[in-house]
Amino acid sequence: MLTGYRIIVPLLVFFLLLTAILVPVVAVKVEGAKIMMDVKPDTTYIFPMAVSIGAHDKASDYAAEVYGFGQSANAGSYTPLTASEDTGAYSARGFVTVTRPLIHLNPGERVEFNATIKVPANAGDGGRYAIIHIHPVAAGTAQASFTTAVIVPVMLTISGSKITETGTITDVSVGDIVAGKPITVTTTLKNTGNHHYYKAASRVTVTDSAGATVGMASASPVINAVIPGQSVRFPVPLSTALPPGTYTVKSEMLLESSAVLDSRSTTFTVSEAYVPPFTAVNVTLRAENPAILRVPEGTVSISFPQGAVLGETTVSVVPVTGPLPALPAGAKAGTTAFSVFGLSGLLTKDATVTVRYAAGDLAAAGGDAKKLALARYDQGDVGWTLLQTTADTNAKTLTTTTNRFSTWAVVAVQGGVAARPAPAATYSPGPDPLLACSILGLAVLAWGGRKRA
Repeated sequence: MLTGYRIIVPLLVFFLLLTAILVPVVAVKVEGAKIMMDVKPDTTYIFPMAVSIGAHDKASDYAAEVYGFGQSANAGSYTPLTASEDTGAYSARGFVTVTRPLIHLNPGERVEFNATIKVPANAGDGGRYAIIHIHPVAAGTAQASFTTAVIVPVMLTISGSKITETGTITDVSVGDIVAGKPITVTTTLKNTGNHHYYKAASRVTVTDSAGATVGMASASPVINAVIPGQSVRFPVPLSTALPPGTYTVKSEMLLESSAVLDSRSTTFTVSEAYVPPFTAVNVTLRAENPAILRVPEGTVSISFPQGAVLGETTVSVVPVTGPLPALPAGAKAGTTAFSVFGLSGLLTKDATVTVRYAAGDLAAAGGDAKKLALARYDQGDVGWTLLQTTADTNAKTLTTTTNRFSTWAVVAVQGGVAARPAPAATYSPGPDPLLACSILGLAVLAWGGRKRA
């Protein structure tokens, strides 16, 4: 027993050290993390700032440097621009200096400094922009790997100047059309005015060959402002059933006031009937009653028998529209995938899962429905399980039984399904029993070893 104890202690130390490594060592706090103000030409402004770290953080050296204002096309995140990159007409990089370009922080220390903004007499119209980048000095070292950096946007509006808020759509593209996945219409907007604007949003309208509107969609505005001279992409998911044909999608970019900045259209072709993602639904399970979790479109149905759970729990099913974990060798993903939430353990009785396979699923199997199977991704095992599946080619359904749920997918298996049966149903929903037993066993082993020691 003492030997087991000696094995356990190093393992516990290893996991504690691993946890410490994975958590950032230093998280710097910045006061005055955004400078947005109206300024007058030929005037100097002092903006107080401060940085600090926690009492349990390691001592760190930071630099506070002034950069140009860049912006990522994806999500519009702000990025620092070097002097050679910062060539736009609306730069305020030359307006801004900091009184403490190098800052040493001891544990629990707070250091104050100022950002000085000197606006020239010939500042011009609209807005001027810069970034104060507060970051670890030791870039590329272990210290830099575990310390945070902060971008402080500097957004100045020249008082009394002429503000122009305009924008041009430079591109509208339509993503891949795959059954069960949303069609992404991406609009690229360039701010052609002289001032930033917040809450710009894209609205798309789809019309058929006869000009009739068949679908509309919009997305939430981006969080960040769109800066003059910068371009930002606005993806909008479209989930409207479309029969084969040629369609026109019109994208409009709107300001928060609903004023239209610009509009642009493009066409796309649907070669096979497009089936959008199903609607997410949920059902409450109780021990005394059977229940069926069925999506309105009828593509996924899960039947829970009476006694499948010991208590009351709510179970939901949602479509998976993103990438799946890597499939096992010889398996090819179809287009149907979904996740079931609300059951963290095993059922006491198997549930029956029925899925209507789509054209994309059948295409993955080369047109042979007998090669299709339902696969379940098991988080604990970090892998897929191919389940024994019954294919009904008349109803175009796949059926299996299971006592656990997570992420599911329709897959094609070369040479047919060589499935493994689902594990026996012996536990009710709750914490993973194998993990619980393992932890209990380790605890008993450790306690016994300590007594003997």
